[in-house]
Amino acid sequence: MASGLSARLRRLESCVLMLGEMRGRLEYLQPTVQSLISALAGQQRFENLGFLRESAGAMLEGNTFSYCWREALEKWSNALGREEAAILASLSDVLGRSDLESQLSAIALAQEQLEQRIAGVRERALKQGNLYRSMGVLGGVAAAIILI
Repeated sequence: MASGLSARLRRLESCVLMLGEMRGRLEYLQPTVQSLISALAGQQRFENLGFLRESAGAMLEGNTFSYCWREALEKWSNALGREEAAILASLSDVLGRSDLESQLSAIALAQEQLEQRIAGVRERALKQGNLYRSMGVLGGVAAAIILI
């Protein structure tokens, strides 16, 4: 359980980095949404974000970005957290559909919202992680006593 919380925290931190990379690429390179997602999915530092690979793969099959992005995030909502996945899913309404400034603003807002969520998850991981580890040790000691 403790490692699951830590893994979720790492994925969310990767999402914030991904959004920063997305903003930079959109601002300076102005790629299509499909090439943007494909480029991000190909980066090793985002390999723990499986929804990127799924979105990129589904877009190659001819599906729209909005559909692919939402479907992939729905599959990964347990790993990310429902609220966090919803924050990222909201980008499907803006990316590739509006002007550059609106896209950059939406990404910045999502990034800010995720950073706020990360603070809460980090605190929870610290508190509950210690609890889970302690319970694991105590459970092991109890099992050893029962077996003796």
